Amino acid sequence: MALTQDGWFNDTMVKALSNDIALDLSDTTPGAFKAALYEASASPNFSQVSPAYGTAPLDSDESSGPGYTAGGADLTVVSFAELAGATNKLGWKFDPVEWEESTIDAAGLLIYVPSLSNRAVLMRYFGQTYGTADGTFSITFHSDGVWRQVLRSAA
Repeated sequence: MALTQDGWFNDTMVKALSNDIALDLSDTTPGAFKAALYEASASPNFSQVSPAYGTAPLDSDESSGPGYTAGGADLTVVSFAELAGATNKLGWKFDPVEWEESTIDAAGLLIYVPSLSNRAVLMRYFGQTYGTADGTFSITFHSDGVWRQVLRSAA
């Protein structure tokens, strides 16, 4: 199976919402979350128990090349809150991230937490493979965030 969809890692979310792990999606400390790039051949298992960067199946198909270091780059959370002007919608926003002077291809992005044994949180699929050839691979997240979720139907 190849990378074809976005997804939250189920075990991470269940354990976070059950207070079994201390996952603070609003932690604005730079590097509290990391972003690793993956090729289209990656096969994340969203139902995996204790999913983590660097463990199967997330131990293969990571992007590589000049300008990219395994493990990816630090992320900085801008906010995790209800979206302004979008009643009943939640957004998780990050500052842009980039890999300068890079030659890499990537079809997706894994967001994980280094302080929680590299616990995988979310995989985003770009919809296709993007690449750089001695350029800047840049991700500027949607103004509503890396993830937007409707919490309930409008009244």
